[in-house]
Amino acid sequence: NMQTVHAVLGTQIPQAPGAGYAYKLDGEDRVSVAYFGDGAASEGDAFTGLNFASVYGSQTLFICRNNGYSISTGVEDQYRGDGIAARGPALAIPSVRVDGNDLVAVFLATQEARTRSIQQKTPVLLELMTYRVGDHTTSDDSSAYRKEDKEEVQKYKSLGPIPRWRTFLESKGLWTEEKEKAIASAAREEMLQAMKSGETKKKAPLRELFTDVYTDLPWHLEEQAAYAEKHCREYSADYKMSAYRGLDGPAPTPDPSRIASAPRHIPKAPSTETQELTMVQAINEALSVALASNSRSVLFGEDVGFGGVFRCSVGLREKYGENRVMNAPVAEQAIAAFAVGLSVAGYQAIAEMQFADYIFPAFDQIVNEIAKYRYRNAGGGAGNITIRAPCSAVGHGSMYHSQSVESYFAHCPGLKIIIPRGPKQAKGLLLAAIRDPDPVLFFEPKVLYRAKIEGPDSQVPVGDYELPIGQAEVVQEGTDVTLLGWGSQVGRLQAAAARAAAEGISCEVIDLQTIIPWDVDTVQASVQKTGRLIIAHEAPQTNGFGAEISAKIQERCFLHLQSPIQRVCGYDTHFPYAWEEFYVPSPARVLDAIKASIAY
Repeated sequence: NMQTVHAVLGTQIPQAPGAGYAYKLDGEDRVSVAYFGDGAASEGDAFTGLNFASVYGSQTLFICRNNGYSISTGVEDQYRGDGIAARGPALAIPSVRVDGNDLVAVFLATQEARTRSIQQKTPVLLELMTYRVGDHTTSDDSSAYRKEDKEEVQKYKSLGPIPRWRTFLESKGLWTEEKEKAIASAAREEMLQAMKSGETKKKAPLRELFTDVYTDLPWHLEEQAAYAEKHCREYSADYKMSAYRGLDGPAPTPDPSRIASAPRHIPKAPSTETQELTMVQAINEALSVALASNSRSVLFGEDVGFGGVFRCSVGLREKYGENRVMNAPVAEQAIAAFAVGLSVAGYQAIAEMQFADYIFPAFDQIVNEIAKYRYRNAGGGAGNITIRAPCSAVGHGSMYHSQSVESYFAHCPGLKIIIPRGPKQAKGLLLAAIRDPDPVLFFEPKVLYRAKIEGPDSQVPVGDYELPIGQAEVVQEGTDVTLLGWGSQVGRLQAAAARAAAEGISCEVIDLQTIIPWDVDTVQASVQKTGRLIIAHEAPQTNGFGAEISAKIQERCFLHLQSPIQRVCGYDTHFPYAWEEFYVPSPARVLDAIKASIAY
């Protein structure tokens, strides 16, 4: 019942409503509880958490321990008005202020709040008034900033919950000074023995550094784990080898099948019966299949109930009910956080960000919470989360409706990232993403939503099917140069390849499909055949994901390269409105790179 603690202030507050909503859906005699302090109550996460819980009627208790200080900042510099509890009525949340030093009062108030939350399907806010008598940390000296003098601090100490509870027990003849000394001595001895026992034990094996980032280690972590095992033995004098289990023998022999980048889970082949769909229709079908096949799946986001601004979820609310296809308040960080709560409670969370450009308020929740949840939990917790977002150029979007944001998240361990190029890929990969046990960011190139796509990519298998995550696809074979891209860029690469073919140059075109984990083996095999690689993506060139691909292929294919790896990318500017045709990597720019590579 207890989720792991973390150091980011207030991020747990908007997560709790997701779990509380799940308990409401399940009709459980249960609530979620978010504990936080007066300092965390100033975070935007605190307001959005309260608001989401109110809007959805989550069975959630918000318990604020107001001890007067957030490190050195007193409450007079944190808020104005009548404290934290006063915020509840504005959001239609029942709120109670309690003497936080009275254990019985806190117990009774919490008990009553829990009952009320379940019976009335409402969140409840409790503000426990207390005082922080000690320092914030062992390195803190609170006497340097406290407003109260030593006598006042001593007075507050005497009024604290432990002294008051001691006095109460003594008045009932249930406690004595001798009993307290005996218990304190026994507890101290137990802790000392535990510390001594822990100090004699070796630390966990080195491989556990890499486990629990994902449910199963992808190839690049297997590769890094094998390197770490080998390296530390070769340089053993530089490391405390004896302090760790499993480092006293030779390095484990790597399993080639684990370091291969091919996906380990291959879904069954889709139906041979197909229908021609646009990407919007294919995504709608995938969402419908996901909701129909798992009653514990929930789709939510801004305007989702209406069908979404791009109409990807149209008709789903009518089909699956307003409790499972929901509009969300406009607060991206809380949308991501709500997904965490749903996932912890055992639900399949499908969240939509209206545009990838607006995902950044949720960056903290995605990078510091969703991506790290399993790792800090040593397995389990949140994971079954998919966040969809329309991305990339659309022809008139300018800088706030055109960004390609994949490289921001590719740097963060624990996330999977997918960008489809067509309707067939969108449906199969989205279903795979929704059912994947790890969190997945699913970026949808919006220029493709209603684009007329010729050929097999528009022929979408009927019914339920998945495509493997982590597998690139060779969409056109060639012998002279490899062209690599993803999303809407694949079509531009194919157009460039056609123009190059007219000049006698044979291009192999690869759709990466999955950014993390990416299929290095497929790209490597192609480059070893052609001797040349051109990577194209819409994101700015500097630190775009093409740089990672270039570095890895250079490591693996150095002796096979006949010319330097080239990148054809967006420029290192903000996405322009007037000059979009010059900014986006066009077939002409790719063709220019092809010719330069061949002529090198």
